[in-house]
Amino acid sequence: MLTLIISLILSPIFAVLLFSFMKYRFSGTYFGLLIRSYFWGIFSSLFAAIIFYVAYAFGYLDLKNLRRILFFSFIIIGFGQELGKFIVLRYLMLPSKHFNNPSDGIIYSLMISFGAQTIYNIVTLLLVPDFDTSILLSNSLVSIVYAVVMGFFIGMGKVRNNRLVDSLSGLFGAAFFHGCFEFIIQTQDHLLLWPFLIGSAVITFLLLVKSVQISDEYR
Repeated sequence: MLTLIISLILSPIFAVLLFSFMKYRFSGTYFGLLIRSYFWGIFSSLFAAIIFYVAYAFGYLDLKNLRRILFFSFIIIGFGQELGKFIVLRYLMLPSKHFNNPSDGIIYSLMISFGAQTIYNIVTLLLVPDFDTSILLSNSLVSIVYAVVMGFFIGMGKVRNNRLVDSLSGLFGAAFFHGCFEFIIQTQDHLLLWPFLIGSAVITFLLLVKSVQISDEYR
């Protein structure tokens, strides 16, 4: 029961903590876009729902062999869920004058991700009440990795004025990490879990450090 409650409130709590930190760290700054990014993240889940429904209608949710599991993990879940977040971040957040560098990209991407993960967890439990809540909890935590990867590269696109390549790098990078984690969950291959978590943590840390350095140079 405790895991269930935590899995439902973790992403909203992360969003509140991030907003509170930004409000404290940059008092007097405009935060309307940051708040809207969370609710646009909830809306972005519609893209994933459509892709999931189409896959269900055509029978692609019948994971009877390795190829089906790969397709489900990387295309339906990985790409399907990251596409909606990408569209919101790239086409609604990026054009704003308040979005200037990779650090901004990561912050907005995290808020979008928290919004999307909030609704994913709720809908999953409504449709599958006996779903393993520890997986929902893990998804909420690991989604931070996807958000950092996408936000960093899309933010780099604004700094380098090379939005197409960097935006696609952000989308497919996030989809790849998301697909890898989903594949591990579907195959229950725990030998891959720790290398994935350690590698993801290192990459996320390096991107965060790099984004701060670039932001300082930009200022």
